[in-house]
Amino acid sequence: MIQIGIPELLIILLVAFFSVKPEKIQGYIKTIYKFFIQLQNFATSTKEDLEKELNVQELKQDIFNETKMREFEKEKNE
Repeated sequence: MIQIGIPELLIILLVAFFSVKPEKIQGYIKTIYKFFIQLQNFATSTKEDLEKELNVQELKQDIFNETKMREFEKEKNE
């Protein structure tokens, strides 16, 4: 996988910034902003779908209940 750090990203942004005509910068910023909003919405909906499919809340509750039962059994045996 490509590993881009902060310094490399800043260099890429600076090169892109200086290679774009000033009157087009606002349009590019709007496009990039819309892309990130769509990406955020996609990530949120994917997370919600996965949690729904995998019954995450039920699993968390089961783990909590199991932990409490083990604590209860441990206290009972002491």
